[in-house]
Amino acid sequence: MPPPLPVPSKAAIHALRGIALGTSCAIGVILEDRRRRISTLRAAVSNKEKLRSSKQYHGMAESLTLQLDDAVFVEADDIHWDQLDNRARALDDFPVTKLPRRRKSADDSSTSTEPTTSSHATIVPESSSSPPPPQRSVSPLNIIPMPSTLPQTRVDMSDIRSFKPRNATNSIAHRPRPENRDGLVNAITSVLASKDKQRLDRALEMFFEGSRSLFSSKSFDDEWIAVSAQISETCERNHRYEDAARVLSSTLDAGPLSESQYYAHRPMPIIDWHLSQKDENGRCSREVVALATRLYLPKLTHKPRKSPGKLPMYFTGQELFTQNLMLNNISKVHDIYWRTIPLLEDPVVFGGWAIRELYEYSDYKNVVKYFLLNYSKMVPKNTNYEKTIDCVVYAVERLKGLKADQILRALAKMNRPENGLLPSRWIMRLLQATWCREHSFPLVKELFEETLSLGLLDLVGYFQGPYVTMIEISIKAGEDDMARSYYEALIHKDPEMVSSVRLRGFVALRLAKAGDWDGVYDAFTDMQVLRDGYEDDYDDAFITILKVFADTHPAAEVRDFVSKYTSTLGVRMHPYIVTAVANKYGDCRDMSGFISWLTYCSKAGFALDSSFCNSVLHNCRTRWKLPYFELRAIHSKMQQLGADLSDDATRRMMSQAALGAKNPAKELAPNRRVNSRIIAVNKLAYAGRSTNKRDIYEAMNQEIHKGKMISAISIYKRALEYGMPSCPHCLRLAVLAALRNSRNGHATALTLLHTAHQKGEDISPALSAFMRFQLDNIQGNAEEVLLHMRNLITRFEALHVIIDPAVLTHMALIFMEIGQFERVIALCTLAMDKGGYKNLCFSRRSARALLMAYARTLDLDGMRKLLDDLPTSDLSADKSVLSYLKSTRRTVEKMQKSTRATAILDMLKDATKGVLQRRAVSRTEGEKIVDETLRIMQDALDNMKNENISIEAALQRYVEHEDPPQDNNGSPPSLVAAA
Repeated sequence: MPPPLPVPSKAAIHALRGIALGTSCAIGVILEDRRRRISTLRAAVSNKEKLRSSKQYHGMAESLTLQLDDAVFVEADDIHWDQLDNRARALDDFPVTKLPRRRKSADDSSTSTEPTTSSHATIVPESSSSPPPPQRSVSPLNIIPMPSTLPQTRVDMSDIRSFKPRNATNSIAHRPRPENRDGLVNAITSVLASKDKQRLDRALEMFFEGSRSLFSSKSFDDEWIAVSAQISETCERNHRYEDAARVLSSTLDAGPLSESQYYAHRPMPIIDWHLSQKDENGRCSREVVALATRLYLPKLTHKPRKSPGKLPMYFTGQELFTQNLMLNNISKVHDIYWRTIPLLEDPVVFGGWAIRELYEYSDYKNVVKYFLLNYSKMVPKNTNYEKTIDCVVYAVERLKGLKADQILRALAKMNRPENGLLPSRWIMRLLQATWCREHSFPLVKELFEETLSLGLLDLVGYFQGPYVTMIEISIKAGEDDMARSYYEALIHKDPEMVSSVRLRGFVALRLAKAGDWDGVYDAFTDMQVLRDGYEDDYDDAFITILKVFADTHPAAEVRDFVSKYTSTLGVRMHPYIVTAVANKYGDCRDMSGFISWLTYCSKAGFALDSSFCNSVLHNCRTRWKLPYFELRAIHSKMQQLGADLSDDATRRMMSQAALGAKNPAKELAPNRRVNSRIIAVNKLAYAGRSTNKRDIYEAMNQEIHKGKMISAISIYKRALEYGMPSCPHCLRLAVLAALRNSRNGHATALTLLHTAHQKGEDISPALSAFMRFQLDNIQGNAEEVLLHMRNLITRFEALHVIIDPAVLTHMALIFMEIGQFERVIALCTLAMDKGGYKNLCFSRRSARALLMAYARTLDLDGMRKLLDDLPTSDLSADKSVLSYLKSTRRTVEKMQKSTRATAILDMLKDATKGVLQRRAVSRTEGEKIVDETLRIMQDALDNMKNENISIEAALQRYVEHEDPPQDNNGSPPSLVAAA
């Protein structure tokens, strides 16, 4: 039996356990320390790579981009070449993502020849709403600035990152090394020269990878641009135009190119391919137009040169011009114009075409601008010459005579076509436009004298026209002596003008202004013999006479006057004649006369048109107070009868009625909004690029109703800068918008008023709105309010500004609220005297203030006089006045009973019944007018259809007749006789 093994003691076991535990802990500590060291080294390597790729790692400052100004390239009368980069961007331009600038490396400026300054601006991308990360402060490096020949910009990574090769597996194996530019250029060239099917994808990937890694902080050099051109040309040959566009776009974003480098990429076929991607309506998408425009408008290092081989630029520029115009990208349109014009050897065709297109777009100011800058300095041909100048002259008319004198001087200097003559209508229209702008006869006279000194009347075929125009303007301005002198000068040059119908019409107008109606009738009797062939001049002469007669005679006499001239002297019915007489009946609220006049016009054979319908809608709204939903029903029925029965005035009238609806929720279905009733205005008016005062007013009014006060003010200011004549109503809206704006509104309103007053404009409506707003915000006792009112009125009266009666009645309402009823009566009486009114109910404010003042003071005589004037006023059936009467009656009922109070209460009750009865009669009359008008219009349309059917039947019989009968002259009878 072997001996037993020795058993260690407990102390030895504990010692061994301690040694083992200590050894394992030491090994763990060693391993953990090693892991931490490896991790630290890896982090250092990673940080090193990050620092090398970081833009703060490079110390070279970025050079400023070369700025090309117009003055560098414009000499004397040369065609202006506009620099594209310096143009202000419009609100409707395509959005451009702003990327942070990068500094250049020292290699960039090694070949420069001119020192530049550094710029350290940091631009945050628009798409990011978070603040930029804090940047580490780096001490500036002592680097000597080196001259540079090319401006340095950053490469746009959007096109590079969006590129995806068609075969990703093959491209990974051939990924380039970004550290070697020369090797990369050789690799791309060899790949393109190979016969590999994926060579183009590989070349594109290598190009974009190299652009990102080698040129992310500097511009492309010449060799890389040559590679870009080679790849772009190869993509084009393989019909891969989208890839070619990415290559060219990234190259353009990297910095300005020379003209030869740009055309080496063959950009026109790329742009043309994108513009060929149209929908069924012939329009390109907004993205396609943006890309094509971007490629067409490169940044070049020098002014482009004219070349007869650049004819494709003409067609491409035309197409881009049209597509951007359809998308309302007006600033891009002008950039394309200035890009195309300098490149054409003979730009007259493109210049004339652009002027005509801008006129159709209603951009009248630029029509005039491009004519004065370019077209007037060219040598136009007979093709479209008159159409182009017609557009320019009509644009001046739309601008109310803006730059009419410059247009005349340009016409005198420019090289005209072979015949060398000017149509006289151009001079006549320019003179009329100058008169319409300010109604200043001295300005028109000066312009006509300049026309004579320039010898323009020797170049026109009909010199009599401008003289007749000056005679007309002289009579309208009340300058009878000047009119007589122009008449004598004209007769001296052409004695046959004595028998001119138009000239005799102006003589009759002078007699009408003098009130000699017998002389007017005799003048028309003599003109009747001469009117054959001049019927339009004959009718126009009567219309000018009717305007004068209708201002001073009642409706019945106006109708008799019209009937006398139409039946006896052969004056034809005209839309203005129909409207003038209908409005006269509407003014006096003569329903039977209104309907009988419309019936007479229908039987007289007057063709229904928009003026006929506008007269009906206007009177139904203003005279018979029809609510909006009834007006809308009438308008819908009129549109069903004929689409040509509505025009801009109709739409504007309906829009104002919609905006003026007091209870939209009651007048419309619950699911319809107020904005749905507002009729759209010309888009140019919202941009302030219009001179039409009505469009500007409508655009401002709609913006105010939407709560966009700053937008309304901007529309007004831009319209004035664009050339809109002064408009008191637009100024009033601008002042209201400024006062309702929370940001310094009071100062803005005063500035608008002061500027308009210095120009001599009528500021009474705007001042009235300003003062009423100030009065509504007064806080204090009666004496403080009175003192503030006196100071406010005295301040403006010192500037010789007439205070509108509406301001005084508004003051009366304020005193009514604080219980100063004697002053209420005094202010309303003063307002009536200042306005020249003879009726106490001349306005709603006056009626409201006087009703409450007379009731509170128990003035029986004053209340009786007020209520006696009410039935004869325009407010006899007004809904607001009815509510004022009811409110005043409730106030009197709460007062202490007395003999005077009872008498006033009885008068108020009788007046309330009278208003209710008149309102019922007014609504009945309005409904009857609507029904009768629609019946008359339907009968007239039926008669027209029957006449057309009879004419068509006669035509059919005439065509089917094999041997038509001969008349006395041996020729077939006319179609009119057959019908």
